[in-house]
Amino acid sequence: MFKKTLIRGGRVLTMTPGFTEAVADVLVDGDLIAEVAPSIVCPDAEVIDAGGRIVLPGFVDTHRHTWQTQLRTVATDWSLFDYFARMRLIYSAFYDPDDVFLGNHVGALEALSAGITTLVDHCHILHTPEHTDEAIRGLEQAGIRAVFCYGLFESPDYRCDARRSSLAAGWRRDDARRVRRDLLPSKDALVTMGFAPAEIDANSYEVNVDEIRFARELEAQRISCHVSMGAYDSGQRFVERLGRDGLLAEDLLFVHGSALTDDELRRMADSGAAVSATPETEMQMGMGFPVALRARDAGVRSSLGIDIVSNYSGDMFAQMRLALQASRALDNAQYQKRDRAPRRIARKARDVLELATRDGAQAAGLGDRIGTIEAGRQADLVLIRTDSIHMTPAIDTVGAVVLNANPSDVESVFVAGRCVKKDGRLVGVDWPGLSRRLVASSLRIVEGMRSTPVASIEEMAAQMMPRLE
Repeated sequence: MFKKTLIRGGRVLTMTPGFTEAVADVLVDGDLIAEVAPSIVCPDAEVIDAGGRIVLPGFVDTHRHTWQTQLRTVATDWSLFDYFARMRLIYSAFYDPDDVFLGNHVGALEALSAGITTLVDHCHILHTPEHTDEAIRGLEQAGIRAVFCYGLFESPDYRCDARRSSLAAGWRRDDARRVRRDLLPSKDALVTMGFAPAEIDANSYEVNVDEIRFARELEAQRISCHVSMGAYDSGQRFVERLGRDGLLAEDLLFVHGSALTDDELRRMADSGAAVSATPETEMQMGMGFPVALRARDAGVRSSLGIDIVSNYSGDMFAQMRLALQASRALDNAQYQKRDRAPRRIARKARDVLELATRDGAQAAGLGDRIGTIEAGRQADLVLIRTDSIHMTPAIDTVGAVVLNANPSDVESVFVAGRCVKKDGRLVGVDWPGLSRRLVASSLRIVEGMRSTPVASIEEMAAQMMPRLE
């Protein structure tokens, strides 16, 4: 077994500030990048010929509800109201611990297969401590790097589950303390501790602040909060109020945020707080246009997330394209209002590639460890082929990654120096067996959905969103 790996002759995108493409070798020693140079000689290393491949840091997905993997396609035509009423209030109720394991495990494998080496898992499916344990186990067994954000959201129970019914009120905080102490004690592990408040717009400011203070008691690496969701925004100006009260800090990761004001973005930039935009759900579900590039212009740590695979695929390529083209369309619309046409396009493909790699690492609190290819960094690496019909010729390397590539082009993936995808296939994964389990889980959960009074639940949910029409 080789301890060292030499990735030879790839078209390397280091993603360091001011980077340019360079044909180079990358030497991996254990879990670290040992050297990046035009030519490296290392006789005791396993050599991977990266000729014609693009080598870049692994993508960082800063917002995903990974547990929903076995509900793929159910949200194809949903609004955010549909999602809240059906996913959060119905489907989720029928998840057993093994379902949570499968959702998180297969979801993490899907991410890895697409070149995403790190994700922030906003996990609001924690019905019991057993659900919590299985969610974490699913991530750990996949071999992905993750921030596990312990979610306080309380899903309903339509089955009168004895285990859930017997839990004392407030048990989730005790359980979160247990997880921090016993399961995720280290900030240096692949899976680390994060936190997710119950739901910002559904609770009072005082409750939300109390939950954030609890997260800081846990020393959560990141606190993932849904905020300012376009037309669904409650108008409470949560970020502004946190700023006025001196509670904004770099541990806060605000998700969606299309309705964030310029003042709120300024406050976030000053405090180091970050934002995660999820372009596909935001534009589909009525949450506004992606804020990531606007926030980046304001100096905010900005990033991209997948959000949910219950309505689209779990890869970063689609989100980069949507973020870029939506921003370009908004810019171009300003010209059209003046009956003018742009001579040049201001938004560049490298802007969103930075969001998906280096900037994402910073937003996830891992900017000192991952996100670039340079000596001393963790060896989270992706090799992308350029010989497929839709990638040939790859004249502009950045453009090829952002606007042409798809998960089938991801040939090899490394997390902390360990090869998790090789020659286009996940390493050590029994996909036929996992697939059978995932489908069986899906069928049972969907059947549970059919047994519930959907119309009455939706009517109740509508009362929480007064601007629906």
